Amino acid sequence: MKKFALALLAALSVFFMACGPSKLQIQEQSSMCDVMIEVRQVLNDSISLFVGNTFYLNAKQIVADEMYPLLVSTRDPAEIEKPTATNVLNNDEEFLNYLRRVSPQMVQVGLVIGASAANEIGFEESDAVAKMTKLFQKMGGGSLILFHDNADGELVDMKKLF
Repeated sequence: MKKFALALLAALSVFFMACGPSKLQIQEQSSMCDVMIEVRQVLNDSISLFVGNTFYLNAKQIVADEMYPLLVSTRDPAEIEKPTATNVLNNDEEFLNYLRRVSPQMVQVGLVIGASAANEIGFEESDAVAKMTKLFQKMGGGSLILFHDNADGELVDMKKLF
């Protein structure tokens, strides 16, 4: 009877592992996002960067009771080290408008919780996800997909939030 129970348990665990998205499915889903918001710990800097279609949000901003004012610098992916003017975003509407300038048809947003975000003192993933969910629900339509990455920057899982 014990062998049967162990065999059943092993079969169920293999079944549940097979139900999760594959690495390829995760990569495909992330590439279909109009905008990616990556929450990471950024040491010695308070400015968030917007490069290509990826917004690197400093985890320190998420920890704060109020995320705004949010300092953002848009960078050219080919010249990422070249400093540019910093924009000050004061509320959710300004943040969404800022993202819409780059992606006017913004419908699908990816939210990546970087492995380094947990290193920020006071960072709670559930709070970060709740803040971002509340923000992007104001978008009216569309979807928000949560991703996690490992220390090497590879996406390891995904979950559709809405």
